Amino acid sequence: MSTELGNEYIFNGRHVADVPRRLRALEESYDPGTVGRLERLGVGAGWHCLEVGTGAGSVTRWLSDRVGPAGRVLAADLDTSFFTGEGLDNVEVRQLDLRSERPPEGEFDLVHARLVLGHLPERDRVLDALVAALRPGGWLLVEEAEEFPFHGMGDGLHREVVLAALAAMETAGFTAKWGRKLPALFRARGLEDVSAVVEAPIVPGGSSGLEWLRLSIDQLIRGGHPIQVHGRGGYEQWRRKSEDPDTWLVSLPLVAAQGRAARR
Repeated sequence: MSTELGNEYIFNGRHVADVPRRLRALEESYDPGTVGRLERLGVGAGWHCLEVGTGAGSVTRWLSDRVGPAGRVLAADLDTSFFTGEGLDNVEVRQLDLRSERPPEGEFDLVHARLVLGHLPERDRVLDALVAALRPGGWLLVEEAEEFPFHGMGDGLHREVVLAALAAMETAGFTAKWGRKLPALFRARGLEDVSAVVEAPIVPGGSSGLEWLRLSIDQLIRGGHPIQVHGRGGYEQWRRKSEDPDTWLVSLPLVAAQGRAARR
């Protein structure tokens, strides 16, 4: 990706040595909710699936097992070097920059993207491409970060740190204010059976949900995006709280929106 601040993926691997650890914590945090939604959509044998932002590949591996030998999964990411699902006969791993490349059109029973589009200033145009990739009757599931639950809940320092981190990320083109728009955006693009939920996990310190958040903010700071936290102790005090198993905090909420392409 471009190294210009406004166009760079914030969590570029060069900014932290332990990207696999961060990706693993992300998967442990959000896979249960994601897999539950995919199961309810009825993903099954023979489906053709597009996984956008495959990361370390946990959802891709689940899809591979679910669709079986008669199905296929296209696992796409800007950086595929962290993918750990090699050797799956029904999976194709492809490097794809959604800002300038489009996935195949009209081919997929399922298109899934988690924590991808919020990083792209071209997110609305990319959403058009994901809708176009659906077969008639195919499902689109998009899961994006959303900040609004933090404004009325949780520990004060925790709220300040997370909102400060999200504000810093906005300087690089990220938004955590787009997920709430997804149902309307889906309907505007002709999708049917549209619905959405907010997932806001409340987890103990030291859990994967807070480890992922902590590693993400550490990586954000190392990448040249400082956060502004006031009060005694500031960010270091928050880090200690996030590792205390007797402290329960809200991890980053997601909006999960789903919709179906019209059947012809």
